[in-house]
Amino acid sequence: MDISPWRDASRPLTIFGIPALLLTLYFAWFRWPTLLTLALCTAIILFFKVLSVFGYTLTVLTQRLLHLMRGNPVVGRPWWYRKFFE
Repeated sequence: MDISPWRDASRPLTIFGIPALLLTLYFAWFRWPTLLTLALCTAIILFFKVLSVFGYTLTVLTQRLLHLMRGNPVVGRPWWYRKFFE
């Protein structure tokens, strides 16, 4: 069975294993070019790289945060459904 190359089109863009979205942090270094800012940007990227080794990528963390903000789904019927249809 041949696997279509189009199935592999949804992987995130990475440069040397680092998501391209995190590499945009270096734009902050271009804005304020100090050694502290460069070290801070590199530390944030390394932190997220270590988290991705354990399976917690930036996308996974965002989805978990959205789930926590949204809460658990409420299961049940609205009052008007219970009153008229049950």
